[in-house]
Amino acid sequence: MYELYFAVVMLAPAAMLIVGLMWKISPPPYRSKGLAYSTELTQKDPDAWAAAHRHCARLWTRTGFIGGAASAFLMVLFKGNYTSFWMWLIVGQMVLFCVSVFMIDLFLKNTFSQDNSEENK
Repeated sequence: MYELYFAVVMLAPAAMLIVGLMWKISPPPYRSKGLAYSTELTQKDPDAWAAAHRHCARLWTRTGFIGGAASAFLMVLFKGNYTSFWMWLIVGQMVLFCVSVFMIDLFLKNTFSQDNSEENK
């Protein structure tokens, strides 16, 4: 049963790592309907679309790798009472995911002005 819990805990970091690597190698085309980081700002500007996917790929690759390593370490460390601990790991992973989305949005808002033209900084 421990192996099942371990696999479930590793799903989110593995997904973030895989999507990050996919987007690093081949980002989705502009206004793609499939797996893409699609917000109102990225839908209006191809430069914002490209920047969002470039930064999201970098951030999710790092977060997936570090989050996966930390989760695996903690699952091994708390193997004795993993049944009460695995859900907290998943909650922590989802918090990291949400923070990464807010970081990308903040980056886009700071880089692109309201009229979607890139600011000169």
